[in-house]
Amino acid sequence: MKKIRNLFTLEKKLYKYLMSVSLEMIPKSFRKWIATYYPDARVRKKYLETIGVQIGEGSYANLGFMIIPNNNSEKKLFIGRNVSIAPNVVCICSSNANNGKEINTYPYIIDVLTKDETIHIEDEVWIGANVTILPGVTIGKCSVIGAGSVVVKDVEPYSIYAGVPARKVRNVKTGEKSNG
Repeated sequence: MKKIRNLFTLEKKLYKYLMSVSLEMIPKSFRKWIATYYPDARVRKKYLETIGVQIGEGSYANLGFMIIPNNNSEKKLFIGRNVSIAPNVVCICSSNANNGKEINTYPYIIDVLTKDETIHIEDEVWIGANVTILPGVTIGKCSVIGAGSVVVKDVEPYSIYAGVPARKVRNVKTGEKSNG
């Protein structure tokens, strides 16, 4: 029983430290780890904001929420109010063949596939587990993204999208199936 009490005391001290420490004292790579994996959502939210994420009031990102890559302090991911993000969602704000030499010389790779764009997730969105969102995507208000989907283009407001690539399957307001 004493060991369990000590663990709770340690967790409280760590929480207090992480919420009060000057963020410049913590290396960015560790802040990114905390934002992705720390068990307390309040701590994750604070540290997400230090790695280029603007997250609205009432929004929640579950464990494993990852932004790839976002190595600068510029905001690249905007999350609205009351957004629910399930575990292991990945937002790819920048995509390139970073280890390639020859591949990065081809115009199609440079002009079409290499991207560094902002992702916008509007208010009241629900994103299922293991979703991947690609650069430049906007997910419209009150939309649902089905688990395991890969979002490659903008999502209409009040819609349900699912699949690889994600396609509109229903209207949120009416429940009507989509013809797409």
